[in-house]
Amino acid sequence: MTRTLVILSLFLSAVSALAQEPSSLIRAEFRVFPVLNINTTGVLYRPAPDQQMVEIEFRPRARSFETYAYSGPPKLNFYREDGLNEDNEMQYRVVGQLDVDTRESLIFFAENPNSADESLEFALLGVDDSPRGLPVNHVSFLNFTRIPFACRFMDQNMMLQPGENEPISVEQKLEEDVLIGLAITNEVSHRVVLKSRWKFHPGNRHHILLLPPQREGSFRIRAYRITEFVGDNARFVGQ
Repeated sequence: MTRTLVILSLFLSAVSALAQEPSSLIRAEFRVFPVLNINTTGVLYRPAPDQQMVEIEFRPRARSFETYAYSGPPKLNFYREDGLNEDNEMQYRVVGQLDVDTRESLIFFAENPNSADESLEFALLGVDDSPRGLPVNHVSFLNFTRIPFACRFMDQNMMLQPGENEPISVEQKLEEDVLIGLAITNEVSHRVVLKSRWKFHPGNRHHILLLPPQREGSFRIRAYRITEFVGDNARFVGQ
């Protein structure tokens, strides 16, 4: 009887371990997008803990053609080769990392010159790339600075915080010139850092990247619009 209980206990422990193991892994897919002219040659990731490194293929200022599968810890790391060790085995160094919190991501790679961890080459921003994360005829502002901006957009006033901001529908303003103005404000003054007009066409969704000034001492924020046509994609119909 004692032997039977021991065997049963070991069996239940094994089943419990197998049941817990998958829950500790995150399964997701992602595409990548390089912000401006960063060095993207030789950037690697490990698709799963027991798999070999895979090199990421970037497109200049565009989404990657390939969608990459990932199954691993919640923190996704990207690497570069770091030379051979004494046993002639390739070593790797982490050049960027982010927490995976959505099953379908678009990961933006930007320069990270002021990171608290200077070993990280890239500042990464992962956004939900599903129809729910960014629906058709919507705009998402991605603030790559550390400063919140007062924003005037489509006759509305809002604050754009660092990182990803809530998507905004432009359904009622399609084919019209839409004002976008950004300012840095405090209790007594404000400084305009961007003023422009854009037109949005139906069947698209947009990321607007807000980047630091190009020159030191300048206050002019750079803004780039990333547009994706999804009007013929059945996933976006009737959302």
